[in-house]
Parts: sequence; structure tokens; C-alpha cells
Amino acid sequence: MIVDLNHAPPPDTHHDVVIVGGGTVALLLAVLLERQGQRVLVLETGGGSFEAPAQDLNEATVTGRAHTGIAVARGRALGGTSNLWGGQLTLFVPSDFEAREGVSDAPWPITYEELLPWYEAVAKELRLADALDESTPQAHKLFGDHYPDIPGFTLFLTRWLKEPAMARHFRERLQHAPGLTVLLHAHATGLHLAPEGSGEIASVRVARPDGSTLRIGGSRFVLANGTIEIARLLLASAAEQPEAPWAGNSWVGAGFQDHLEMRGGRVHLLDKPRFLRTFQNIVLAGHKYQPKLRLNTPAGATGAEPALNVTGYFAFESSVGEHLQHLKVLVRSLLRGGLPRQGMGETLRHLRGMGSAWVPMIVQYLRHHRIYNPADRGVWLVMHAEQLPRSDSRITLDPRRRDRFGVPLAALDWRIGGAPEVHAMAAFVRRIGASLQAAGLARVEIDAMLDAEDAGVLAQATDTYHQCGGARMGHHPQDGVVDSELRVFGTRNLYVAGAAVFRTSSYANPTFTAMALTARLADQLTARTPA
Repeated sequence: MIVDLNHAPPPDTHHDVVIVGGGTVALLLAVLLERQGQRVLVLETGGGSFEAPAQDLNEATVTGRAHTGIAVARGRALGGTSNLWGGQLTLFVPSDFEAREGVSDAPWPITYEELLPWYEAVAKELRLADALDESTPQAHKLFGDHYPDIPGFTLFLTRWLKEPAMARHFRERLQHAPGLTVLLHAHATGLHLAPEGSGEIASVRVARPDGSTLRIGGSRFVLANGTIEIARLLLASAAEQPEAPWAGNSWVGAGFQDHLEMRGGRVHLLDKPRFLRTFQNIVLAGHKYQPKLRLNTPAGATGAEPALNVTGYFAFESSVGEHLQHLKVLVRSLLRGGLPRQGMGETLRHLRGMGSAWVPMIVQYLRHHRIYNPADRGVWLVMHAEQLPRSDSRITLDPRRRDRFGVPLAALDWRIGGAPEVHAMAAFVRRIGASLQAAGLARVEIDAMLDAEDAGVLAQATDTYHQCGGARMGHHPQDGVVDSELRVFGTRNLYVAGAAVFRTSSYANPTFTAMALTARLADQLTARTPA
């Protein structure tokens, strides 16, 4: 059931779990819990679609390195940021959860092996395509008899959801599941403690758009409203209630991370047909895959070996790129039963703009399962790099600025180490260049500043909207905000879901790992429900 607080009061029923946030991990958690017999309430700040007043609540102060995603990559509507993303999912790797010299002096409180079954559970829940690698027979359809071998690297294929918007994916459950209620226009502004130092949350304070407030009670509470807002809500609630168990925890808001995206160099093709067949995006059985490369770093490597993880893919620039992108949007709208925003004249312009590219595009799709791009304007190596976790890279509150409900705005001071990231990216480009040239595929012309490992090259890097940290998982309260079960230290019924709990950020889109942790949390919360 979906209830809009603009038009109706919340249901007067008890909730086993109250979830703050209505985005990707929140909706997954809600559906999994309800299916296991829990009575669940979801609090979404926005409405069923994007609205300016809700989006205005993203306003924040940025005091450190410029960060684009804090403004443009947070969606306040049912489904959250899943309404904005493409739906690409990638697993972390085992070393991400381990202690790494120069990166993390302690491992995560859980291991990759513990999380692996939950990756599989999420893939099944979201009807994600099967993984394709050198061990799967389907890979022969793509690469022939030999899976591509790039010495020193692993070629892996990321997977994309057919329906990335979670509100659409779970539409039937959200509207009709008997134990699940979604409140729209319900903006959480504070957490209220139960009396007598029990360590329990009694209720969450919710503001309606008109400024009036109400308190929502429940047995357990899960903060799943995004990295920035989770830290902001914890900090604001602690400022109101200094006795909150997390009030003195220095890790609240600390350890903020994002991935760095940067072009590492121009790629000159030596064997264009083989290169394109290896690295162009793939469509197989209606599912999309993107080939990427990950550097194989020996276990326990130290010294000159880069400790931070980096991944690379190839961007193909062409004269038909704009036209192809608009046509993709058109097809996606039609497949979802909607009407295209662009008029017929604009559509015809883009159809004509494809010119002679139509024939090779169709051939590539039907014969080789590739998304064709002529790359007549060049090919570039693009990297996503893990950043060094820093305790001084953090989310705080701006005491001078408040939102329209009186809550202090978030203040982000994003900091990166500099030399470790530049060293890792430079090593990646040099090695991939050597491997591609040895394989007769391409020559990589590395960016001159990157080759010199000049820290100034980071001015070319951007954030990737992969916001992590601020409520990291720790072994004890002096090491993090939540324990291995994602419960806030010192509390009995407050949990955090999402990438905010990450200790390190890997090289990969964080969503798949955040969802795997969420599926694990759903199982744990259900197991703890009193009979």
C-alpha cells in the first residue's frame, strides 16, 4: 500500500520494521522483510516522481574537493537514485574485505565468502543475467574458442539490470503486499530515544511538506536513506540528544569515499576488428554486459605494487554517438509503455543522423551480439579508481544553514590522498598499455601528467556518484559506527543499510555489495523477530 501524507494520515498499526528512505536498498529490504512475514513501513521524502521541493532538500555545503554527485546524483522520489542510474552491477573481490598494507590496517568484520551467497540471492531477486566468464559455455558465442587473454589482467563482464528503477521493478509488491506500507512525502528529521538509557529507538520524527510533524513508532529502525543523509540524520539526532549512544562516536560521518573517474590515455588500435569484438558492449539473450579490465595484483603485494584497486574500460567516441543515445532513450520509453519526450521531427533527425552506421550496427548486433560504435573520433581508456580511506574525509553539519524543516544542512569535506591514487592509476595504464601492445590489439598513449605521477592530474578526475562511508562497519565502537550485523553500536534496534557502512570502496559500483549486505540484514532481522 502506498500512502501520500499530502492526502491521508499514516495507518494506525504497529510496524515490525521502519525503514527510513525509499531508494534502492530500502525497497529491496522492505520487499524481502514483508515476504518473510514482517510488517514494514517505508518513509520516502519525495513523491512518486521527482519534485522540486523534495530535490531542494539535497542542498549541502561542500568545503573540500569539489563533488558533483552530492547535488545531481541523489534522487528524492520513490525508488530514489535508482531512477537515475543505468543499472550496472559488479561484485567486489575478496581482497576488498581484507587488510591491505597502505589502505586498511584491519579487514572488514565480514568476509567475501560470507557475503557471496547474498550476492547470488540479490541476482536472483532482481532477475539479473547469468555471469559470463571463461568458464561459461555462453562465452563461446561472444569470443569464439578462446576467452580473451590480456596478460596481467582479468577481463570481466559487468551486468546490467533490464529494469534499473526499483519502484517499477517492485511495483506490484509495493502496491498490494498486505504487510508493506510506503509513506510518500515523509521526511525524517530526527530519531527519538526510548527513556531510561535502554539503547532503543522509540520513534522517528517525520515532517510533512506543510511543515507539520508526527512521530512514527516501531520495533526496529533501519536507516537506508543514502550515505549523506544517514550521517546527517545521526549527527542531527545526536545534537538534539547528547545521550544518544552514537553521539560520541568519532566515526559518524567520517571515512567518506567516492571513486575517481579519469581518462588515462588515448588508445590507438592495431587490430580494430579484434579489439572491438573484445571490448564493445555486449547484448546476449536480451541482457547487457560491459567488458572491463582489472589488474591482477598478487596477494600480499607490497612496495611498488599499487594497493588500491583500479578498473578500466574503453570509451568509443563517434560522430553518431549523440543520435544513438537519443534513439536508445526513445526505445526505452516505448518499451516501458511511455511516450517519448522528443517530437517526431527530432526523432527523424536522429534517425537520419545515423547515416551509413545502420548496416554495421545491425550486423554487429545480430552476428556478434555487440553494441556497435564506429569510434571514428577516437578510443579512450577510462579508469575508476578506489580512493584511500581517510578519517578526515567526512560529512558534518553546517551550523549556519538549515533546510526548510529546521535541520542543519550536510557539509561535505571530501579529501583524497593524492599520491596513492595517482600511483595506482599510472601503474594501471602503463601495464595495460604493455599488455595490449604485446597482444597486438592496441597502443596506449598515456596522459603525460599521469605518466609523471604529477598529483595535479587529479584535477582531471571526477567523482562517480558512488558515495560510501560515514557509518562504517567496525569491530568495536572505536573502529566504526555499526557492527558486523549493521546495528549501530550501543543501540538495540537501530541499523544502517547501504554503502554508508563500507570501510573501503573497491573499484566497483557499490550498489551490488550494498544490496547483498541488505539481503543479509533482512535475513538477520527476520531471525530475531520474537515468536
